Amino acid sequence: MTVTKLRKDGENFIRSKCKGSGNSKLRGSATDKSGYNKYNPTAVLPYCSPLTTTSKLWISNSTINGGITTNGELAEALIKWYNKYAEEFSMDANIMAAQAYHESAYIIWNYAVNSTASGISQFIDATIYDIIMRNSRGGMSAADKEAISKNMIDYTYPEKPTHPPFLTDYDLGRQNRPILHQNIIDNPEIMIKAQFAYMKGISTQCDALASCTLFGYSRGPAHIKSSSYSAAIASAKSKGKSYESEGIKYVYKIFKTLYNNFGYRHLNMAIDENGNPVVPFDPFFANLG
Repeated sequence: MTVTKLRKDGENFIRSKCKGSGNSKLRGSATDKSGYNKYNPTAVLPYCSPLTTTSKLWISNSTINGGITTNGELAEALIKWYNKYAEEFSMDANIMAAQAYHESAYIIWNYAVNSTASGISQFIDATIYDIIMRNSRGGMSAADKEAISKNMIDYTYPEKPTHPPFLTDYDLGRQNRPILHQNIIDNPEIMIKAQFAYMKGISTQCDALASCTLFGYSRGPAHIKSSSYSAAIASAKSKGKSYESEGIKYVYKIFKTLYNNFGYRHLNMAIDENGNPVVPFDPFFANLG
């Protein structure tokens, strides 16, 4: 399989989004969250027991080269990590970096205000448990598990726990939620590695076709039946048109970012005056493996 490291365009894009001596990508609070959500109008970290406060400052204590303290330093670390794991997992660093940008805008302390999604890759608690703790796709180490579960209350990770200790369906999970979030934002490299592990697992189901892999990430790997993107879309239609269309939009916005910002002009993205694609997705073959 072919390893594809970040193109110069991609490196420059990451640097442009994480630039300067500020630290807005590394620390922030609920007052920095934009938009109003009726389920969480104060924008605090959701599904916590007790709830965090709007003044709670989330700080990523990521350690590399003695510690990352500025946005500019983060950019160089991200470039290093995406290239490192592209080589380790035999994947395309550009696609993975473009995907992460749409998940979190490279804001390490980021979280969703109406789900358990956290960190640079915006993994929800169940995905973290499956990909990192159970290592269901392979590639994660005991040290990775230890770092993500650090200081958690009554933490264990049996294969099939009756009450998983950080799933927020349970009170213990809600108590552990802020601890887990802190561990996630302290370890962006592990979360990038987990992103690669998850995407690599999906890609093996569809001959490493990027459109299928990204669609499977968005709508669930169960919809990947073959190496045909149209077949994946057809499978998702069973859950309703809006479910299928959200997956298509997810794939398209990442491909558009690859075309505009990562030097992937070979994708030949034809769009109409409203920015919508005028050709089907199947021709947009970008190898993930």
